[in-house]
Amino acid sequence: MTRSEPVREGDWNVSPHNFDAAVRAGMNLPAEVEVVDLTLREGRQVAGTALTLDQVLQYARRARAAGFRTLEMHHSEPEEIRRVKELDLDIAVQSLVHPTASLNPETCRREIDESIHVGADIICLSAMVSDYNFSLIQELGGVDFTREAAIEAICEAVQHGKQQGATISVLLADHTRLPVDRLRRFSQQLVSAGADIIRLDDICAPCMPAVYRHLAAEVKSVIGDARLAIHSHNDFDLAVASQLASLEGGADILEGSVNGMGERAGIPSLASLVANLEVLYGYDTGVELSAMQELSDFVAATWGIPVAERFPVVGRNAFSHSVGVHYVDNEWAFNAWMPHVVGNDAYIPMGMFSGPKASRKRARDLGLGELSDAQAAEVNQLVRQELRRTQSELSDERFSQLVAQVVDAAGAAR
Repeated sequence: MTRSEPVREGDWNVSPHNFDAAVRAGMNLPAEVEVVDLTLREGRQVAGTALTLDQVLQYARRARAAGFRTLEMHHSEPEEIRRVKELDLDIAVQSLVHPTASLNPETCRREIDESIHVGADIICLSAMVSDYNFSLIQELGGVDFTREAAIEAICEAVQHGKQQGATISVLLADHTRLPVDRLRRFSQQLVSAGADIIRLDDICAPCMPAVYRHLAAEVKSVIGDARLAIHSHNDFDLAVASQLASLEGGADILEGSVNGMGERAGIPSLASLVANLEVLYGYDTGVELSAMQELSDFVAATWGIPVAERFPVVGRNAFSHSVGVHYVDNEWAFNAWMPHVVGNDAYIPMGMFSGPKASRKRARDLGLGELSDAQAAEVNQLVRQELRRTQSELSDERFSQLVAQVVDAAGAAR
């Protein structure tokens, strides 16, 4: 952590309580935090997305330019990993090995060797050991293991990977439905075998944020200098909150994807996650916040999945104000930060309660001149009439026509 500044002139003005020692008491915040970009792995687990190699490489360049230092990619696409590493971007690639491969020593060694051969820097072995997921692996993998034997098999794989000089991460899936004593014991075993990172995966987000914080602290207390990563989902609209709660429990590697792309309701949105870390927690993540909008737009266009207008941080309405009273002289009265911080723009939507102040500001922003109080009030009335008539959003073109109507009428009267 490098700063504690609730106010940065021209950028943000957030609550000073974010940095109050009494508020942070009991948190086990790490000294530094890394944000891993999963857009090229989980971010592609959505309907209709099939990227070309060129698109994969384009994304990798953009992600590195935005400041991300680690990308996760799937072990089943070794050519993509090789080509990304050949770009020489000074970026680490984490290769995720499927759990059915992780439990078979021969298959797992082969997957580890191939990932290392194509240049992967981190090998993440998946371990599904909860009551619900272990039976699934038995069914899919055709193995008849006890959980303890499964962990021993993965420990062997960890040792093999370490002998090849790889950084090894082990993902413990469904960790929130695993008994704490078992979670702690498995984590200790894996670290003793040489695992560099323990990665906790919620599978389907079946708990409140406080559980993530508690379990992160429990695991962190037994893994020594090994790093702790968190993989979370947005099934209950708590993906970013679960990451931040895990951070407070001691996790020092957090994850997300651009626009929150991923299974079901997705995973944490990187723009939201990084913004919270930088602005509210005071971390220097190394990510360029002002690049978040451009990265979001690229993914939306390339994936063919537009961002919802009300999506936080990078949505069109993220920095909009419809109610007229929000347009007062004090810019911080209804704002905690400014859109340029993340590369977004302010937007003035015209609604039934926008009021003359909103009409005046939108006219000014569109280069239509400065409206008088009377003109702004008249434009506002015309806007309301138009909204009732069309039952749809007012375009810039139509708003300009209404302004011209009022201004021309005033000129004719003079």
